[in-house]
Amino acid sequence: MTRAVEKRFGKRETAPQPRACGSGGAKVAYARAAEPAGTEAAPSAVRRALFPGAGRHGADRLAGLDILRLVAALAVVMYHFGYAGGTRGLMDTTYPAIADIAKYGFLGVDLFFLISGFVITASAYGRSWHQFAISRFLRLYPAHVVCMTTTAIVVALLAMRGTPVTPMQWLANLTMLSPALGQPFMDGAYWSIVIEIVFYGWVAVMVATGVFERRLLTILTVWLAISYVNEVMFQYRPMRFAVATEYAAMFAGGMLIQRLRAGERSPYAWALLGFAFGLGGLHAFEVQRMFARLYADTVDVPLLLALHVALYALFIGGLWLSRSLPSTRMVLTIGGLTYPLYLVHQQAGYALIDALAPVLGSVQALGLAILLALVCAYLVHRYAEPAGRRVLKTAINAAYALWRPSQAMLQPLFATPSAKPGQGLARAS
Repeated sequence: MTRAVEKRFGKRETAPQPRACGSGGAKVAYARAAEPAGTEAAPSAVRRALFPGAGRHGADRLAGLDILRLVAALAVVMYHFGYAGGTRGLMDTTYPAIADIAKYGFLGVDLFFLISGFVITASAYGRSWHQFAISRFLRLYPAHVVCMTTTAIVVALLAMRGTPVTPMQWLANLTMLSPALGQPFMDGAYWSIVIEIVFYGWVAVMVATGVFERRLLTILTVWLAISYVNEVMFQYRPMRFAVATEYAAMFAGGMLIQRLRAGERSPYAWALLGFAFGLGGLHAFEVQRMFARLYADTVDVPLLLALHVALYALFIGGLWLSRSLPSTRMVLTIGGLTYPLYLVHQQAGYALIDALAPVLGSVQALGLAILLALVCAYLVHRYAEPAGRRVLKTAINAAYALWRPSQAMLQPLFATPSAKPGQGLARAS
């Protein structure tokens, strides 16, 4: 009964690479990679130390990465509230006592990209590009619409400094690519979501062409080589956007760690991970230029290099912690908070802190702004995202029925609530 739909959209494979995917958190597969003839296994002791469980078949929810994602989000929150907002004049309230520490919180974005490379690599295996693209859309869009609209309302009500929110800005931000329409982002943090979308787009292309599972190391080699040349020699902005060369090292690092954990035995993969790690360290010099340009400030490059090592150590620690940390409801909620928290905190937080600081004091205003951002993120995760996905699935099913009415009569693209267990094609939970 499902053959017509599967012929068009592809059937999700479960063998020989069993997997589990989760858009909201860190579900990963232990799919065994193809082993080139003549290659030797990496030292087993090293593999066991760095990647516990490598080579196992089955699926786990990596609770340690869910916790790391919240750590990364809170680091970015403190970067914006404790340093960037006051230094760039985006809010009147400043926090000089914590600014020298908070300014390194931007590295939370690097940690996000490292985790994203790991999780998306697992998520894309065994999927058609249609399934992968729809799952990413359902993951990103509902929270984006709700958080973007919340930010617009808060900023408008509190009369935040700068250009007021306009209906055209709100409409343009519904696309998630508002600068392409000549409108600013509703929240400055959205730039990194665009980088994520570019990454997802290239993964979808690789899945569609079949090279993702067959030639991933080759693709990563070319990507890292292009990134090295552009970042070291040119810093060409269109290239940074088109193939994300500025953050390719972090995405590729996560992708390679996932493949090594999943059973990839090629020494070349380890060498490529080393190159990605080194290229990520070179980004410290671009950060130095960025701080001089945006903040007229300096950063400690040796400290940045040490923190780059610490990011990888945290990531490996998160994988190790996942061996013993159960994926309780609380842990899953922690993982689910991170995306809406990232989306909703910055511009609304600036306006809220400036409104509350004269009344409550600056420290109390900071604490209350973070608390309210967390509450808002929880409400979006708990209620708005599931409802939004249901609406989008219904709309996609309706569009599919118009596009392929004969196939849609046999099987909708997504199972309806009344469908029997196992029906439906692509899950994007």
